[in-house]
Amino acid sequence: MPNENTQKCKVFTAQTSKLENGEVAVEEIILQKEPTPLFVLFAYGGRGAPDFEKAAKHKRSRLLKKYPDAEVRIIEGFLYPNEFKAEWTKLYNELTNSETACKYALWQVHYFGHGGPDKLSLKGEGNDIYFNEKDNMELLPWHPNEGIMVLHSCRGGAYEDLEKEKQRKAQKCLANVISMQQETRCLGQVTYASFAGNIGEYNDNYIVTESGGMISSTNSLLDSGFYKYRPERKLNSVLVHITACALWGYALFTGDTHKKTLARMKEYKNRMIEQEKVKNPIYPIYEEIKKLAPKNQILPCRVFNKGKLEERIVEVDVFNQNDLEYL
Repeated sequence: MPNENTQKCKVFTAQTSKLENGEVAVEEIILQKEPTPLFVLFAYGGRGAPDFEKAAKHKRSRLLKKYPDAEVRIIEGFLYPNEFKAEWTKLYNELTNSETACKYALWQVHYFGHGGPDKLSLKGEGNDIYFNEKDNMELLPWHPNEGIMVLHSCRGGAYEDLEKEKQRKAQKCLANVISMQQETRCLGQVTYASFAGNIGEYNDNYIVTESGGMISSTNSLLDSGFYKYRPERKLNSVLVHITACALWGYALFTGDTHKKTLARMKEYKNRMIEQEKVKNPIYPIYEEIKKLAPKNQILPCRVFNKGKLEERIVEVDVFNQNDLEYL
């Protein structure tokens, strides 16, 4: 739904004086307060809610460290599509209402929850959001340079996993669809998202405790660099309960993530053979995981800008700015 009713910000004028040829002259100046950068973090309230909320709160801390003058909101507790849409509409109304439109500039919207290559999955069978005409999500007034929607949910950028050949060829994954429907940038994970514990916080607490001192509150523990590599599976399962954590896509050959990826690869190859008559098809996502999995490294996200895929590099020990910026 286009935001045709977006109100223009009010501009106030004032008078000041200056000297011109030795005489006092009066001129008008424009007074316009810069809007506050706004970040909105949606944390799903159903299965896995405590971890989604924890990751959202940690993201909020990192955003405020980088943008101390910003407003960062967390919206949690929603279960069903109508509840999510209600919050979306509330945000739209606030950002387009003549009384409040100039107060904020919408920079980022993050989504912590379940999803797939073409949808966000909420509570109950078939309760999904596709950002299509039926969903009728309002077009938010995104900041023209900073605006982006970030999907921490699974496989939002994995167009290879779409069932329809036409959609796969057009790369019409959820991130792509949102980028066109919302007329801004949208980031999606290429693989299954998983929680990564903060190894830096763990090491810091351990060292300080052994020395008998107090736990350090160093801001370095908020840096995204701690999440370039996910800790090994057994250690990570402990860390996510006792430290801060992030939700992102990693190249993993362990646990349910690996099993699910193998299942997706089988489906992909079957589709290529049956629908497109490709002999010996290769599943691109698995090839990327094979390259980066020995280090449990971030599997670079995909970012679409109004339908156009941005470049990304998939190399060992190389990290794309989109991951480090928005993780």
